[in-house]
Amino acid sequence: MRPPTAPAKKPRRRPAKPGSADRNTMIQLLERIRSDRAAAGEVLPPRAARLLEFSRVTDQMARHCRNARAAESLRARRPFTDSAAIAFRHTLADELRAEGQQNNWPPLMNLDDGLALLEMPAPVRYEGSDLVHLASVAEQLDALRDHFLARRERCPVWGEAAVQMATFQGVSAAIRRALDPDGYIVDGASALLARLRRSVAGQERAVRQEVNAAMSRARGQGWTTGEEVTLRGDRFCIPLRSGQRQRVDGIVHDRSSTGATLFVEPAGVVRLSNQLTETRLEIAAEEARILFELNRAVEQARAALQEAAQVMLQVDEVRAHLLWSLEVGGQRPQLQAAGGLRVSGGRHPLLMEALGDGDLRKGRTRVVPLELEIPARSRALVISGPNAGGKSVALKTVGVFCLLAQCGWDVPGRQDTRLPLITRLLVDLGDDQSIAQALSSFSAHLGNLAAFLREAGPSTLVLCDEIGSGTDPHEGTALAFSVLEAMDYDEEGLKPLYTFRVGDPGTSHAFDIAERMGLPTELLRRAREMAGEERVQIEQLLSDLDRRAGEVARQQHELQLALDGNRARKQELDTRLKELDKERRRSLEGARREADQLLKEGRRAIEAAVREIKNEQAGKRVVKAAHNRLRQVDGKLRRRLAPEDEIPPEARTVELKVGMRVRIPHLNLLGRLSEVRGNKVVAQAEGLRLSLGREAVIPLSEDGRQLEAPQQEISQREARPPDASSAREKPAPAVGGWAWQGDAPQVGHELDLRGETGADGWERLDRMIDRAIPSGLEVITVIHGFGTGRLRDYLYERLKRDSRVADFGEAGQGRGGAGATRIILKG
Repeated sequence: MRPPTAPAKKPRRRPAKPGSADRNTMIQLLERIRSDRAAAGEVLPPRAARLLEFSRVTDQMARHCRNARAAESLRARRPFTDSAAIAFRHTLADELRAEGQQNNWPPLMNLDDGLALLEMPAPVRYEGSDLVHLASVAEQLDALRDHFLARRERCPVWGEAAVQMATFQGVSAAIRRALDPDGYIVDGASALLARLRRSVAGQERAVRQEVNAAMSRARGQGWTTGEEVTLRGDRFCIPLRSGQRQRVDGIVHDRSSTGATLFVEPAGVVRLSNQLTETRLEIAAEEARILFELNRAVEQARAALQEAAQVMLQVDEVRAHLLWSLEVGGQRPQLQAAGGLRVSGGRHPLLMEALGDGDLRKGRTRVVPLELEIPARSRALVISGPNAGGKSVALKTVGVFCLLAQCGWDVPGRQDTRLPLITRLLVDLGDDQSIAQALSSFSAHLGNLAAFLREAGPSTLVLCDEIGSGTDPHEGTALAFSVLEAMDYDEEGLKPLYTFRVGDPGTSHAFDIAERMGLPTELLRRAREMAGEERVQIEQLLSDLDRRAGEVARQQHELQLALDGNRARKQELDTRLKELDKERRRSLEGARREADQLLKEGRRAIEAAVREIKNEQAGKRVVKAAHNRLRQVDGKLRRRLAPEDEIPPEARTVELKVGMRVRIPHLNLLGRLSEVRGNKVVAQAEGLRLSLGREAVIPLSEDGRQLEAPQQEISQREARPPDASSAREKPAPAVGGWAWQGDAPQVGHELDLRGETGADGWERLDRMIDRAIPSGLEVITVIHGFGTGRLRDYLYERLKRDSRVADFGEAGQGRGGAGATRIILKG
């Protein structure tokens, strides 16, 4: 076998070495982003990332990754400070987003096992199954490359990366030619291997014939203690009485426990067996050479495969972000170097998940969006509101949105969300008091603020929760200088609604929350008295105002959702109507073409019959032949127009009897039954005594005619006789489960391959397809059983590449299910 040419040697597609001038553009850009990512670690200190729970947000995205390595890379993403890097990520996402909107995502596969194989330290010797897996990886990488090459206008960046990717058709084709789907070397891997394996088959037959002849002679002379040839190791032996040892020249391989029987390999068999062993050794050497050549081809392409795999991992990562964005209703925010911040319709992704808003495409939402703005002229914003009213969530939402935007990702908000490009994010959330360090809550907050003042720069975003808390309220208020804002609050459920409202005073709802937490009613009544009646009335008025404003907002939100839903449904219905109209037109056109073709065929047949009758002056033989031709045309038309659920009535099971001739398909042997015991039978075949299940044998008449179909559902369509060329093939089950042996066998719909190997099964199916197409059959059924699935997988791989096959799949309930395959042939 000639060693396959490594794809890396092709000039235009050779993956360049690091640092070379024609380095893959995609890899260059990815490396630049990785270096920017390392520098951007300062943007998000570990403490800030922990307080904002940013890793949980990236976990949401990572669930959509096909590959563990893509998920790991996505989780490791940190915000970029270079606007060019962010713009590049936007370009990658936009090009894939357009493909996804047309439901035309690039082909992906799980590369984890493949990369593990490619990264094994050299020297490495891949087994057959490893090579088959690497062939699948190479084919999928080629499919990804072809996908982007065909879309270079719509996806210029990904298309440029595809241009510079290597192609691996040589490697994958060499592996596919040499190995079957399970990694076993096929006969066609080399001419020498095919010849040696054919020779082995002939030598095995010669060994069986020789040992059977020796057994017959010894049995006739009464020298044996048994009726059957036995195996000792891999050598065929006959059981001789110990006193008759000198009667047969050969090698003694074993003796019975009583010593009465010697197991002798006759001398003629020894010579043939030695030849067989030598041939098998030659086969092993040729198989080792083939695997060596395949390993060398993979080794030459290994670097290019790894580099192409990195491109697929990047596709996986970008696709995961886009799928997450669809779930949370994400939009790309506006990023600006300086001036102002606006969160429009913002929803924290973790809050959405907690409240069950995991997929906004399903129309569910319980999170009321956040509206928050810091004008360009302002430097700070102080948020006030009720206890447990969502102030901390608002801060976290702002922080998470800034991080998402600078990672090049969408945010769960509207398009008019506007965020600053920051170089540092400082966060103080929660209570950092420490007994060991003698720090109170107030001291801990002040320590963080002092650190922020030292670290903050012109493009720093600082998020502080409860600034100035833990001390006297007046003094704490003096530490916070800005405009007071308020948060909406669900007073019935005592849960925050997270709708930010500017300019309205807020209430603390302290008494309501205390009541909800279980404080005694008498204690709360006394607390309200001490707070003063006027204070309570003001609180009540503010609560009523909040409640009414919230009701109006909810009604507006529901109306907007209904309006949006109606628009979406109208658009969907319009699209569906257009599709139905196109389908109707296609169906009518197809029906017209089919009808025209049928009419033309019928007209030609009638005209030919009339001409023949006229030319031959209507002799009986000529008239009969013309009638037969017309009946054939009529049968073909009826088959095309017949309903597919028509099942022929013939399906019978023959009772097995001792002495009956049988065929054993999985051993390709003919024999006779010597015993019948319920579902078990014993057959004598070519000197062997075989104990088999009832389903393993097919009864034959004395002239070799098959008497029943295999025990499966009968196929659904009628058959017609094959052409003369098929008469030389093996008999196959015909209509209703009957088959005939002779000069003109019928072509059946059903082929039983249970017990066959992949190559032998395909050889029989290949012959059946050759016979079926000229016979007018359109559907055939192959019975392969369940078993390990290897036979089915082998047949599926061959059927995928067979130009004679229009479609194939499981036979369906009542027709064998997953144990049978229904094949539709091209006309």
